Amino acid sequence: MNPINIFQMMKAGPQQFIQQIMGNNQMMSNPIMKNTMQMAQQGNTQGIEQMARNLCKEKGLNADDVFSQIKSRFGN
Repeated sequence: MNPINIFQMMKAGPQQFIQQIMGNNQMMSNPIMKNTMQMAQQGNTQGIEQMARNLCKEKGLNADDVFSQIKSRFGN
């Protein structure tokens, strides 16, 4: 699944987004996604943010810029 599909799924709302991910076997077979979903279910937003920051760092991206871009897509 490419990032555009994920953004389209996110527009439906947080609950629907999580349900769609949970029902997607390909995404749930990814250990990082599975861990992220477990953290989300436990309300561990700090863990999710730290993981996102680490992934951005690995890819050479500025996490704050990425977060701003994501927020702007949702009108925040």
